[in-house]
Amino acid sequence: MNDGLTNPFPGMNPYLEARQLWPEVHNKLISEIHYFLREALPPRYTVTMEERVIVEESIGDVTRQRYAIPDLSVAGDAVATGATVNVEALPDSDAGAVTVLVPELRPVREWYIEIRTQSQQPSVTILEILSHSNKRTGRGRRDYIEKRQRILESATHLVEIDLLRGNNPMPVEGYDGAVPYRILVSHSRMRPQAALYPFGLQACIPDFAIPLLGDDQAPIIELGEICDDIYLRGLYGRYVSYNNDPPGPLSDEDREWIDELLREKGLRQ
Repeated sequence: MNDGLTNPFPGMNPYLEARQLWPEVHNKLISEIHYFLREALPPRYTVTMEERVIVEESIGDVTRQRYAIPDLSVAGDAVATGATVNVEALPDSDAGAVTVLVPELRPVREWYIEIRTQSQQPSVTILEILSHSNKRTGRGRRDYIEKRQRILESATHLVEIDLLRGNNPMPVEGYDGAVPYRILVSHSRMRPQAALYPFGLQACIPDFAIPLLGDDQAPIIELGEICDDIYLRGLYGRYVSYNNDPPGPLSDEDREWIDELLREKGLRQ
């Protein structure tokens, strides 16, 4: 049985991938990793959380993304929200007015981690956790891939965490497996080679090291433990309904495994 508060999955909880939950989970993960690195990094390093803002523009069932400057395009609550026009409320409705849809703008704030030395030289390491906009075809993905390529062409290390099963994984060569979750650690001195940690829904989340300069000791990120702690302290057990399948693609094997797991833990009838 499960107490209802702890993560019932051995690794990534796929129910947290839901679009209404993931932005919050994403930023909590960044915050917890940032806090850990503040304590674990050697004194000559600084670590900061950097922000970018993506504006999702929805008209009906069509969603597009565009990047925005945080203090200019989406300041505070002064973001336009769209609505369906009520024909009966229009003063000129008897003159041929029709119901239309106007764009609904939703700001999504995403955080990533940047490690530098105290001398504020170019970035040592960038740590990214992928969002839905990074993996879905469109402006958000194109912009992220351009940024990713600039990092890969520089002396900056890249750590890229993909905990979303849906849509398109980030491009790599030498691995075309169907395992949905991935952690990429690209050490600048090893390029074009990089370490890829693929893992499935039924597996534990692997630990990985944060690359630094020279022979400095690399902190080990125990991401599975961090995810479990976020689930517990965030009380996500109260917000998630386990009676239906999680969002995103599922193999028949994973669907049967989820059903058996949740029934064993008393979370599904």
